[in-house]
Amino acid sequence: MAINPQFKKLLKSAANAFKKLHKMGAYNPKDLVEVKEYEEFIFETNRILSRSFKDNDLSEGMLESLQNDVFYFSQLKTHAQLFEASRLLQNEDKTIKSFSKFSKDVAAIKSTYNETYLESEYEFAVGSVQMAERYEQFSESDRYLLQYRTAADDKVRDSHAALHDITLPKTDAFWDKYFPPNGWRCRCTTVEVLAATNDASNSKAANKQGDAATTQIGKNGKNKLDIFRFNAGREKVVFPPGHPYHKVAGAKAIKKPKTKK
Repeated sequence: MAINPQFKKLLKSAANAFKKLHKMGAYNPKDLVEVKEYEEFIFETNRILSRSFKDNDLSEGMLESLQNDVFYFSQLKTHAQLFEASRLLQNEDKTIKSFSKFSKDVAAIKSTYNETYLESEYEFAVGSVQMAERYEQFSESDRYLLQYRTAADDKVRDSHAALHDITLPKTDAFWDKYFPPNGWRCRCTTVEVLAATNDASNSKAANKQGDAATTQIGKNGKNKLDIFRFNAGREKVVFPPGHPYHKVAGAKAIKKPKTKK
């Protein structure tokens, strides 16, 4: 993605947004819908992430819901960057830094969010949209079961390999939390199989394995992977509802677009 001209256009919009932030000297979440440079930053982010919808066959309702979620995520992502950058506006004496000093200080924010993070987020969006499409098309009949599959190569993480071939009804609680993707760069999938020729797994044991696959305790004692415990198809979202962007100060002021019923 980094060499794509469209990616460079996003970096330019990020630079324009940070330049405007410096000129304004402060930031408020309401600025996202009032400042042209911030709106353009959101739209550029949304445009790249929305490429994840290419070549998917989604129902009108599902597509609209997922598109709204991606735009909402783009707003939250932009807000997170501007909020973090706004904390670097002032010198120790509370005066506004020179633009050259500010630009140097926020360079890491620009590259981390719009190259490193964005690449992982885009890949996750591709997988999430594909799995939402698949989930929507799975039969509701008890003649079928859902079966967890990994990419079955040496790149599969051990915790996900433990989920390979777990086979359960679509109604089982396992799929509420552990329907893939189950992490950044997760390539796992789920397929539909005949109940008559496939034995159902032990639900309790499967859920325990799913819990282990999405557990990584950080230095703060909190589970870093619990955000992935959601089902994109059932919840009709692309990104984890518990993503850290939702927890940035001021994020609650950002409203998600409404999906038509």
